[in-house]
Amino acid sequence: MIKLRGIAFLTVIVFIAIKFDLSAQSTLQLKFTPIGIHPFDEKNSHLFENRIDANGIFITEPCFILSYESFLRSDVFAIRGMVGFLSDAASKPAILIHLGAKQRLIQVWRNSLSIGIGGNIYGRECWDRIPHYETDNSWSENGKWEYKLGFMAEIEYALFLNDKNDLTLSILYGHQPNTFTFTIGYKYWISSIIKHPKKCGSCPFSKTSKHWNP
Repeated sequence: MIKLRGIAFLTVIVFIAIKFDLSAQSTLQLKFTPIGIHPFDEKNSHLFENRIDANGIFITEPCFILSYESFLRSDVFAIRGMVGFLSDAASKPAILIHLGAKQRLIQVWRNSLSIGIGGNIYGRECWDRIPHYETDNSWSENGKWEYKLGFMAEIEYALFLNDKNDLTLSILYGHQPNTFTFTIGYKYWISSIIKHPKKCGSCPFSKTSKHWNP
């Protein structure tokens, strides 16, 4: 069942990428985080490797996330798909697939703050092969991998560098279940043509054309 849901999830992402073509305002972003923060009690926390602190709250958990955004209204509301690759808390290879929406909350000159939320599929190499693993029925196995559904939320700060490039910092919950992290990222604007422009009078620091001149 989880495998079929995963296929359906990927189909939706592909459909949206085709429907909202690259002639509309769109971005590609690469995020990186080195640390996972696990503040909640977890059944198999005794399996966490690469602990930074004695309680296993801070774990070295490197992750790269590739994100695509397509804006539906001006440069303030977008849908996005994300794919992440990481070494998880047990030092096993893992992936995440995310589909969600993103809304810009405020913008002050070159600075903006946005919030994003959506659904996830988590995948990881099975933990039940690790000694002293306690069974967790929330995961569904498929061969050597196991999967589960979840959600992710993010608060993202962006610094507009120029027409095509942004630097981003974010607080992210859910790149792994019950886990927080901080990311640093680079965003490239594939197109800055507004598909549905918003009337704003004077917007000197909005990416409203191919030639953004702050």
